[in-house]
Amino acid sequence: MKCLTAHALTALLLAGALAGAAEPPPAAEPKVDEHLRKAFANPVDDPKLPRVLLVGDSISIGYTVPVRKLLQGKANVHRPPENCQHTAHGLSRIEKWLGSGKWDVIHFNWGIWDTHTLDAKTGAMVWPEDKADPAQTRVRHTPEQYRENLTRLVGKLQATKARLVWASTTPIMCRSGERLKLIPDYNAVAAGVMKQNGVEVDDLYSLVLPEAAKWQSGDKVHFNAPGYQKLAEQVSRSILNALAARDRPEQKPEPAPAPGKDEPRPAPGATAVPAPSGAR
Repeated sequence: MKCLTAHALTALLLAGALAGAAEPPPAAEPKVDEHLRKAFANPVDDPKLPRVLLVGDSISIGYTVPVRKLLQGKANVHRPPENCQHTAHGLSRIEKWLGSGKWDVIHFNWGIWDTHTLDAKTGAMVWPEDKADPAQTRVRHTPEQYRENLTRLVGKLQATKARLVWASTTPIMCRSGERLKLIPDYNAVAAGVMKQNGVEVDDLYSLVLPEAAKWQSGDKVHFNAPGYQKLAEQVSRSILNALAARDRPEQKPEPAPAPGKDEPRPAPGATAVPAPSGAR
């Protein structure tokens, strides 16, 4: 079965959603519209609960509703009412998505759209990828561009003072050859950015990879209902862990004890050598 990217699927979904009343939509489309409507319908906040923001592409859209159910009574779970696409799109929209409210945890991802194959001249997405001529195509963002964009996005997210959780990009199993390596390669780039900035990682890639045949849908990009539920469970755990870490008081190192009566004080300018373990 042909692989369908997030871009292609989202275009299909939105086309159905925007068709309006000109003619009755096909029987399958009301379900699609309902899926988007529920994911994009952000809750009325319970002021007693922390606020959580999910940022990501159609994979995150798919697990938004089950995450809300799993965290009901524990967090107000929001997401931008759109597909967050790739890192350059994120940079153009991030201020709008963050808004003016306070966020306690932001769980975020960009990656699939950054690895799309584009026509080198027009910038149009090329599909199917396996028939694209490498001499006439390019990846949407090189690893270097991806690193630069992601670093800037992390800086903007850190400015909110929220606890950040990066979700690694899930595998695209319909790819082959060098293109199959794109997601793990870009995940490695992202892991470096997160390590440099002290951001926690929710490794969805490693969660999915061994179970991809069972959890992914026929396009080998998106997920079936059990797959989205498994993703939601992992995402919810990572959010709860981040909330718990936020609430824990920061432990400060205990001051070194003052020398006892029988312990000589170091001479001025000298370095004190700690006593061997068990010597006291």
